[in-house]
Amino acid sequence: MTKGILLTSRSVCVILLAVFTVLGSIQKSSAQKNDTIYLLNGDRVTGEIKKFENGQIKLSTEGISIIYIEYDKIKTIHSGKYYELVKKSGFSYFGSILKSDSTGCIDIVISNDTVTERILDIVEITKLNKRFWKKFYGSLDLGANYYKSTKTVQLYFDGVINYRARKDLFSFSADLFYSQQHISDSVVISEKYDIGLEYSHFFQGKFWMGLGTKMQRNSELDLDYRYQVSMGAGYDLVHTNPIRFYFMGGVLANREKPTDSVNASTNFEGIVATKFTWLRYRHPKVNISTGLNYFPSLSVAGRHRLEYNLSAKYEVFRDFFVGLSFYDDYDSKPTGGGPALNDWSVVFTIGYTF
Repeated sequence: MTKGILLTSRSVCVILLAVFTVLGSIQKSSAQKNDTIYLLNGDRVTGEIKKFENGQIKLSTEGISIIYIEYDKIKTIHSGKYYELVKKSGFSYFGSILKSDSTGCIDIVISNDTVTERILDIVEITKLNKRFWKKFYGSLDLGANYYKSTKTVQLYFDGVINYRARKDLFSFSADLFYSQQHISDSVVISEKYDIGLEYSHFFQGKFWMGLGTKMQRNSELDLDYRYQVSMGAGYDLVHTNPIRFYFMGGVLANREKPTDSVNASTNFEGIVATKFTWLRYRHPKVNISTGLNYFPSLSVAGRHRLEYNLSAKYEVFRDFFVGLSFYDDYDSKPTGGGPALNDWSVVFTIGYTF
């Protein structure tokens, strides 16, 4: 009898544990999917807000997976989770979101107050999630060209992985280009790569500062390698839902060696950079980005370098893109001596964002 009771007690404990585990899972799932988007047409959608940027909310739902809702279709939002909300002016709020009585607005609950803001004035909503892996996002692009007339093969890879904390951004990027051309009985190989790691800290408002390190190689510019570290500060001239346009300035130190020499040199340069991005957020998305970096030398009189890039992407289906990428690099006084050198290329790409 005692043994039977003991077995029954164990069975009950196992059953209760299973029940509580299931209830806990259900409760956790419900807690994750309790964000509500109220639409102007009277409908409402419940799910989990992943992020809000470029004029649309990315929402994870139980029944229809990931959906995107454009800001001009939203009446208001409700979520008890903790977010960073960035305005056009660059000012940030940290708090939860309540349903507002005013159409096209949200109520933001901060530490000691509740403020009402227009959704039109919000350019970014980011959940401050403690889970490490959910703070990563980025993109991958691959390209390949073949020209039969010149027997030229081109391969291209561009990847960016970002990690976003509350006011900090870490970004790792790799831009690799390889070209092989058959001329008579010889093969001419061109290589270009840029691999960098950057850190940015965002202040209240539109100012930010950054530190970075990069490794570069470009055989067309007679550059065997360049290792550099840099620091600078930037300002967002325009930051709206479809557009970001910023300017930055700073200084860098590098160690570089030409391909035809065994000697390397240390150089100091200034940095003047600007970047413009435009995104059409309605499907199919169109993403256009262009940037110019100017490096006036502080240690070699009369030397300056330019790096220009242009990228245009068109969404074929959700998160997959086709596009064209163009770059142009110029060096007025290569470290190996000789005339000014210029390198440019256009590559067709396919890509994925995550």
